[in-house]
Amino acid sequence: MNIVSIFTRRALAIFVPLAVLSLLLAGLWMIYQNEQSYRYEQQRAARVQAEILAASVTAALDFGDKAAAQESADAMQANPQVQVAGVYDANGNPFVGYTRTQTLLLPRLPEMSVRDGTLVSATAPVIRSGAKIGTVYLAGTVDPLSRRLSRYAMIALLVVMTSLVLAILGYGQAALGRVNRTLAEANRELQFQMEERSRTEEQLREAQKMQALGQLTGGIAHDFNNLLAVIQGSADILQRPGLSEEKRLRFTNAIIDASTRGALLTGQLLAFARRQPLRPEVLDLNHHILTMLVMLQPTLGPNITLSTQLEKTLLPVEVDPGQFEAALLNIIVNARDAMPDGGEITISTRNVTDGAAIERGQAVAVAIQDNGGGIKPDQLKHVFEPFFTTKEVGKGTGLGLSQVYGFAAQSGGEARIDSEVGRGTTLTILLPASDKLPQIAPEKERPAVAREPSGHVLLVEDNEDVGNLAETLLGELGHVVVRARSGLEALRLADGGAQFDIVFSDVVMPGMTGLELAKKLKQRRPQLPIILTTGYSDRITAIGSKGFPMLRKPYRMETLAVAVDEALAIQRRHSETHFPMDRY
Repeated sequence: MNIVSIFTRRALAIFVPLAVLSLLLAGLWMIYQNEQSYRYEQQRAARVQAEILAASVTAALDFGDKAAAQESADAMQANPQVQVAGVYDANGNPFVGYTRTQTLLLPRLPEMSVRDGTLVSATAPVIRSGAKIGTVYLAGTVDPLSRRLSRYAMIALLVVMTSLVLAILGYGQAALGRVNRTLAEANRELQFQMEERSRTEEQLREAQKMQALGQLTGGIAHDFNNLLAVIQGSADILQRPGLSEEKRLRFTNAIIDASTRGALLTGQLLAFARRQPLRPEVLDLNHHILTMLVMLQPTLGPNITLSTQLEKTLLPVEVDPGQFEAALLNIIVNARDAMPDGGEITISTRNVTDGAAIERGQAVAVAIQDNGGGIKPDQLKHVFEPFFTTKEVGKGTGLGLSQVYGFAAQSGGEARIDSEVGRGTTLTILLPASDKLPQIAPEKERPAVAREPSGHVLLVEDNEDVGNLAETLLGELGHVVVRARSGLEALRLADGGAQFDIVFSDVVMPGMTGLELAKKLKQRRPQLPIILTTGYSDRITAIGSKGFPMLRKPYRMETLAVAVDEALAIQRRHSETHFPMDRY
């Protein structure tokens, strides 16, 4: 382990300076290339202007009309960068011209040259009926070197910032190593110096905080880097020419699957952190569990038996059904993995009175018990920690039970685990009982996805990349899109007579949030359908979506199609029932 640490530190010591040097060289190369391009464009512009002047003085030069030729030459003064403009006859003698500087037009065309590095020059022949009757000469200024370099300040800033990030990462790695060594020393100190127990325990707590932060950061980076590797590699392959249709579909599906796993991972992280926006409903957990059995049994395999012991008079609870299903599935999958040779899993429910856990004293307990190998006592206290897992590498992310813990805590309850090596494990979720009655609503029939232009959508999104993608998806679904990049711009469009049937708005935006925009639009037009979308919003987590449909990012094209078509169908049914309604 020490050899690996030493090798890692040395590799970082070499890699960071090399990476910084490479970035600096890359920045200088970009500046050089931009400078060359700028010079070329200035030279080309001077040549084009010379050709334009040559075409405009052809008749004047042919007839010896100096006044007309001088008028054409003076017209070049409209461009402040043109310093010298001269028209010469076929013998190279000056005909007309002007100069902004004290430099005079030279008496002979062949003698002219520009040696000043701040000027670019160009000549163009004056052609009449295929014969050259003269020459036009133009000289113009280029921006001073100091001004040109100022344009590259952003490149230099990005290079410097990236270099600082690399340096900070290197320093952070070294600091993390120091923290780990401090933790080991603190543990030894705890064993041999009991008289200093209070001070040592405080040091240990601080060190454990740093270790948990490092473990969380490392776990997130590991999992997301794996997903990004799949996405990046698949995208690189898709860019190659001559790719077969089978490979195109395979790597396209790989990108979609990796994106889906990434969305699931962020959802699990938010659930652990108690930041996952919940949509609670009053549920009869017995009914919900029995409904899930059809889905759960095929995931267990033929060697595992799934049974239930459900209390008939179970109290209702108010929780998010999707998060409850995810929590139950995570627990059962863990129980299955603990019994590779088969076994039995029992789901039981009961009413409990536990004032220490639930403020009102009334709670519902959902327990999942298996007869697997159990968990060792030293591991049992870590099972709810993020990225902690007893499974083999690649068999689990270590976020399953963290999601269970976060869901239970955010729902006002708690999660408990009891385990004995050789006898099995029981994980119990305690949820506060509700005094409301559960309602089993009939399943709504969703309208078919639109296959032709069916609506005008006001798209409100401040992120340009996300907005472009949403606009493309809506266009592919046959809708006409009106873009707004802020809530204030959306209100100006609405008040200015822009036509739209539905609003699709982000929640987190600078200035005016999506919820505030929706409230103001509803005041103007109460029947206007509004769909909100967000990846995460603390405001949504705290107060909910205020009854507006919510589409979670990242969303699929099919999900977007269903949400928009459902909203449009409701709007059209209202229009048909009450009165014809023009677009806003």
